[in-house]
Amino acid sequence: MQAFIPADFEKNNVSVFQRLQERHKRIIEKNRDSIEGKRVIDLACNNGRWTYAAVAAGARSVIGIEGRKEKVEEAKKIMRSLTTAETYDFAVADIFDWLTANRNQPVDTILCLGVYYHIMDHYRLLTLMANTGASTIIIDSGFVRSFRNSVHVQLENPLIHPNALPKFAGQKAELAGFVSLGLMIQMAWNTGYTCRPVPWVPQEVEHKSSVPDYLAGHRFTVRLDKSEGHADPEWKSSWHAAVVALDARFAKLFDKATHDAVVDDRVRRPFQSMQFSVL
Repeated sequence: MQAFIPADFEKNNVSVFQRLQERHKRIIEKNRDSIEGKRVIDLACNNGRWTYAAVAAGARSVIGIEGRKEKVEEAKKIMRSLTTAETYDFAVADIFDWLTANRNQPVDTILCLGVYYHIMDHYRLLTLMANTGASTIIIDSGFVRSFRNSVHVQLENPLIHPNALPKFAGQKAELAGFVSLGLMIQMAWNTGYTCRPVPWVPQEVEHKSSVPDYLAGHRFTVRLDKSEGHADPEWKSSWHAAVVALDARFAKLFDKATHDAVVDDRVRRPFQSMQFSVL
């Protein structure tokens, strides 16, 4: 398999490295028109892997925002070893704070990859992204596979790097939520964007074992494009094709009478969204 993201960003785990390449095909390659020649913001940029991918795809400029200083230092080091381009920069900041303070930052495309299910203020973050005037927002996240409006809540240890940032010293649990597909689409409409899936077609995935969450419909790559209105009459055809490609039974999601028979298991186990956090 051709490597789109260098091994420098993930040296110790073959499966994760293969996962990055599969994600690159859907996040970057399928959206190259929104990256090449564009001004890009990479939210929660980790060690710069997607910042690099955007630079390599010909972005006019890329700003990576990351809340953990050590990851930004790692990102700068890796980027210096891989490219002499001067079209990127990094900032150590909370993504909410940065978007609030930099509302007038010129931007064409926002990458929100692997962070949307580590927060609880989903609508606020989407509104902050929309307020930048970005033409395109690409979100890659875990979702609840349902067109009902719902959020599956869970607790995360904020001291573990991939999880939500801690809010205070010694914090052992932070709330994180998976929004449903239906709620994601409605929030996008409300903020003036269409919300279409970037399909994950199983027959086109080379390393299926590295991306089981995508193939099970627990995680999706979605593209939001600026719209003149606040609804998308064509939404159903694109979403139907994307979910049925994963499993023919998912066609039942598009009929209210059969929808609940094939929703995400997280909808069926509501008490797992009601954990005790103070008892």
